[in-house]
Amino acid sequence: MSFRKRNIGLSSGASRDSPSPTAAQQPPAAPSAAESLSGVRPSPDDGRPTTSTGARSLDNLLAGHAGLPLGKILLIEENGTTDFAGTLLRYYAAEGVVQDHKVHVIGIGEQWGRSLPGLVGPADLLEDKVDRRKEEKMKIAWRYERLGEFGTGIAGSRAPAPTADKTAAAADGGAVNQPAFCHAFDLT
Repeated sequence: MSFRKRNIGLSSGASRDSPSPTAAQQPPAAPSAAESLSGVRPSPDDGRPTTSTGARSLDNLLAGHAGLPLGKILLIEENGTTDFAGTLLRYYAAEGVVQDHKVHVIGIGEQWGRSLPGLVGPADLLEDKVDRRKEEKMKIAWRYERLGEFGTGIAGSRAPAPTADKTAAAADGGAVNQPAFCHAFDLT
């Protein structure tokens, strides 16, 4: 037999219907953690905070999020003796280091961290070089000029929609200077 009353909620004694006096005095909420972290941006698909995998092509393929959503795991299985998973892990770790994130790799020696790829620059700059090459006319295969470059359709379809802040700044003529989301690395 129990001596406790059942079906009665525990409270501090204040009425739940009236607003508490401390709620009105609280300072405004700080920006969310995703907005304050470098290298994290909202997903164009559903707004979840995402970070880059370090490989722009892989970012474009990840279910429309344009990166890996925070708190999610990406499992890569490889066949045979290839080391694609190791290469992608190096890209991901290098991107985290460049973005000032804490990178923890367990079970691998210190030498692995020293062999991370070097930074070439933002991946957007490499795309600008490709765009300049597109502008030049093809001299040998002139019939294939209108087909464009292979693989550019995926990247263009995953571009995030411009936000109100960017469109307002663009209308004023001011440039929005945001840090790069994905960087290009040299594995050699």
